[in-house]
Amino acid sequence: MTSEPTPRDLDIREHVELLVHAFYRDVATDDLLGPIFEGMGVDWPAHIATLTDFWSWQLLGERGYTGNPLRAHEPAHQRFPFTDAHFERWLELFAATVDAHFEGPRAATAKQRAAKMAAALRRFLAGEEAAGHAPVVPFLARRAGGPGPGTERSSAPHPRGFSQPAR
Repeated sequence: MTSEPTPRDLDIREHVELLVHAFYRDVATDDLLGPIFEGMGVDWPAHIATLTDFWSWQLLGERGYTGNPLRAHEPAHQRFPFTDAHFERWLELFAATVDAHFEGPRAATAKQRAAKMAAALRRFLAGEEAAGHAPVVPFLARRAGGPGPGTERSSAPHPRGFSQPAR
């Protein structure tokens, strides 16, 4: 009996698709998380496509995801309030899925980003701000030969203290 080799890392879109399919198969049948998805009437093909785009952006830098992952969860949270147990189970299943199928730096990054996403979503849904009060000024790398597009800074303050690229 032969089996398919386990992908080494989450380094191509097909591996990301495998991760998303395997993870949400487990989520959909989970005793704690599955009822939320069932109660929300999730369109699985559309959801899988959206999440593949999201994780391809997070892990491969592919642009394609255009949503707001925090706001996207508000309707489900309103109908089925998320508890710490929901976040812990989601992370447990995510890490187990990554570990079962992948290894390498992007696999480690996937688990780190999932933990950050869960923490940010937990804070957002609870109406809490992230720690710290200092404005964040994003660093935009300069290209060889001078500044690239979007490296200039606007003098107009952003409402939350973030710098905005000049338009």
